[in-house]
Amino acid sequence: MKVELIEKAAQIVGDNQLLVNIVSKRVQQLNQGSDPYVPTTPEMGSGDIALTEIVEGKIMWREAGDEESHISGADLEDDLFIDLSGSEDVSEDDRTITASIEL
Repeated sequence: MKVELIEKAAQIVGDNQLLVNIVSKRVQQLNQGSDPYVPTTPEMGSGDIALTEIVEGKIMWREAGDEESHISGADLEDDLFIDLSGSEDVSEDDRTITASIEL
């Protein structure tokens, strides 16, 4: 992974442990066939794609509150991230995924 992407994404996320969890979940999705939300080049690995998506604001996340803590990571794994490109007709609530990530 490119150091400059890691540094930029770390500034956006603000918590290195959370960044690792977000990137690893997104990498898993990409490796299982999910389409990237950013243009890619052949030399980009899944980690670089996930970091670029964070840097470009193509994915959003938020930690689950106490009332949402009953949702397991397995239930959220496929829906942790969403595509924000071309989402003008989608409300803010529909564009944000609530994630329960234990640190």
